[in-house]
Amino acid sequence: MKINVKRIPADGEDFEGSEPPAIMELNGEDVVFERPIEYRLHAQLQGHSLLVTGRLRTEATMHCGRCLRAFRQAVAVAEFVCLQELTGEDFVDLTPQMREDIILELPQRVLCQSDCKGLCPVCGKDLNEGACGCKVSREDLRWQALNRLKLT
Repeated sequence: MKINVKRIPADGEDFEGSEPPAIMELNGEDVVFERPIEYRLHAQLQGHSLLVTGRLRTEATMHCGRCLRAFRQAVAVAEFVCLQELTGEDFVDLTPQMREDIILELPQRVLCQSDCKGLCPVCGKDLNEGACGCKVSREDLRWQALNRLKLT
């Protein structure tokens, strides 16, 4: 999103609209942005700088870290703030700052629901759909070799 700095009045200007999801440049296997990035911003000049505040919102398709199921999740930046020093250009591009703030709002541990049971480690069945009947060892495998030692 580019803002024409020369047209901003003294009391600032409001911007509302959307940008295509391609600005995220992040479409990979784990996170896909298919919806536009909606914004409501207020821009005003502060001396030799441009201050932009507002909100960003979009939706991303992600894969659960436990059951691997794809799901959509809303991603919102409630307090977008950007202070850009003006160096004589007529336009300021806010796309990199918008992209960065949206990426920072993505969860570090992606779960489809907070109580997701994941996959069975033996057969791979989705445990959210029901139990599979496999016997899962509760033994700590890191100590397995030491537990077999016979010390007499």
